[in-house]
Amino acid sequence: MSEMPTDPVALIKKGEFEAAEAILEPALRADPNARALRIAYAESLAMQLQFDRAIEQCLRLLRNPALSLFERITILEQLASCATQVNDPAIVRPFLTLLDELTRSPYASDRCWPPRILRQAGYLDEARAAFAAILREFPGDPFASFILGEVMMELGDPAGLPLSLSYSSRALARAHQPGVQPIEKLWEDEPLDGKAVAVLSWGGHGDFFQLAGHVAQLKRLGARHLTAVAMARYGKLLMSAGFDEVVPAVEIDAIIARSDHWTTTFGLMRADFNGGGARKPSGYMSPPPSAIADGLTARMRAKAAGRPCLGLYWHSDQHQGQMKSVPLARLVPLLARRDVHWVILQRGFGLRRLIEAGLDGDVTIADDDLPFDDAGALVARLDGMVSICAWPFHLAGALGTRAWLLAGRALAARHLNSDGHSHLYPDCATVVRQPTMGDWPGVVARMNRELDAFVAGFAPPNSDTGDG
Repeated sequence: MSEMPTDPVALIKKGEFEAAEAILEPALRADPNARALRIAYAESLAMQLQFDRAIEQCLRLLRNPALSLFERITILEQLASCATQVNDPAIVRPFLTLLDELTRSPYASDRCWPPRILRQAGYLDEARAAFAAILREFPGDPFASFILGEVMMELGDPAGLPLSLSYSSRALARAHQPGVQPIEKLWEDEPLDGKAVAVLSWGGHGDFFQLAGHVAQLKRLGARHLTAVAMARYGKLLMSAGFDEVVPAVEIDAIIARSDHWTTTFGLMRADFNGGGARKPSGYMSPPPSAIADGLTARMRAKAAGRPCLGLYWHSDQHQGQMKSVPLARLVPLLARRDVHWVILQRGFGLRRLIEAGLDGDVTIADDDLPFDDAGALVARLDGMVSICAWPFHLAGALGTRAWLLAGRALAARHLNSDGHSHLYPDCATVVRQPTMGDWPGVVARMNRELDAFVAGFAPPNSDTGDG
């Protein structure tokens, strides 16, 4: 096979799924047995929310006896994530025998793979029992503890939180991230009075927006200086949450050297869990000044003509983002409403699909590369935010903007199995969840009812009530 002009895997990582598909289809016609290309093809389809086609590719791959163990795991993860979107998780079960060799591994992390696939397919009770059994055989294993904690929280059990904190423990770092940072400085609840703490960006942008809500408690515990090692594109937002400085990742070694402790964004949860304090309510961030947001606000209010301006975000380009993304076609009943004005914060593939479908007429579209500080200034001026579990939802909660989470039945652990009330942002957010697995029409129907009530009570900005 001749060398391809562009690496499709690199295109997928950049969110250019359609371009990857265009390269992979002729390549697979030329070489139908190229397993790596077919795995990438399945991913490009899944990320475009073409679940039936992605499942077809996964099933074809899983019939190949030459698959390596890594390939089997990768394909089963993809199959499980797509199966939840079409409400057919049982399709995964016959293939779990392909991981039987891992059930005899001397390593707990290997043993975790079969129940991790079950968890991804939505079999949470079964996965919980399997992880508990692994921990009986490997007492205290940090990786198994972490995943068991996550599954417990996905089932709505807050007792999983202390177990999930194993993700930011020295034991896990030694076993799975040796030498990444000076492990002896990783914060594990030591007294912070007078200490300098560096917080390393770990995970997505939304993770930092959410977990910055614990910064105030670090200060109450006595930390004298808090440094966020993160993107400058949301440095002003992090400073408003209580950080003393925000520095780029290139300075990480120097920051760690001069700090007493370091932790990750997820390690920030230790502050409130063990510190005895209550996390700040929603609105622990403040929007920075932004001329860009000023201009977007003027445009959206003019187009809205008195209607409420609501942000919208529905697709994640991140790895496994297909599990929480809503197909654009399902959103048409929301986009068709004429009593709200939609402000599109969507980027990448989702935005391209909106424009290709001709649904970008009566909306305001934020720039595809809008810096997060400016996005925060815009979100604070919205009347509400409708989003999947991604950075716009967490940014809205951090700013105290009214928000609705479009949620699947398979919901991230942080939400504690919520439906309706959001324990993350109790002052301003509502979880609008699938009635059954894969039922996005059910979510949209409920969201429309939420909007009916919201619009009925809406008073435009600068009205006599001053309510917006």
